[in-house]
Amino acid sequence: MVRIALILMMLIALLSATKPAEAGPAEEGWHEAGIRAGFQEGTRDDYFHHYELFGVYGLPYDWRASSGWGVGTYVETSAGVLYGSNEAGFIGTVGPGLTINKSGSNLALDIGINVNVMDRRRFGKQNFGSMLLFGAYLGASYRIVKNIKVEYRILHMSNGHILYPNGTPNPGLDSHVVGVSWTF
Repeated sequence: MVRIALILMMLIALLSATKPAEAGPAEEGWHEAGIRAGFQEGTRDDYFHHYELFGVYGLPYDWRASSGWGVGTYVETSAGVLYGSNEAGFIGTVGPGLTINKSGSNLALDIGINVNVMDRRRFGKQNFGSMLLFGAYLGASYRIVKNIKVEYRILHMSNGHILYPNGTPNPGLDSHVVGVSWTF
């Protein structure tokens, strides 16, 4: 997670030093909603998968080079269900992200961090150590038609021992996530 934060800071510093292009203002406000499904990467005693509804709120910060390449900012929120060990529980997320793209291109790269709140910390034998987890993701999206996007992400969630002592369980969960969204 520290590496991702450092990469984000380096990208912001690099792109803020470039000359802004005539790309127009960033998409500020709610501009995307969709659904996602995540499937556990790797093996463990129990298999986990999750489903969520999400929304994206664009922030007014957009750094663009004269070539059209740039970074936009957003906040994303979601609510969904985490399944594991034949049990289901609520999971909600909120957090900032960056999208890297070229003006006029249908392809974008996304990177972000978030806070995950669950209504339970145990699913069968699996103990996540807390109901508050932190997440990080890296992904790509592609606009297939004017208002429809598809995406793929690699997602990691864990408590990271950030607010918890080292003795707290921290198994984490890595997922492959696919989604479809409508932009407006």
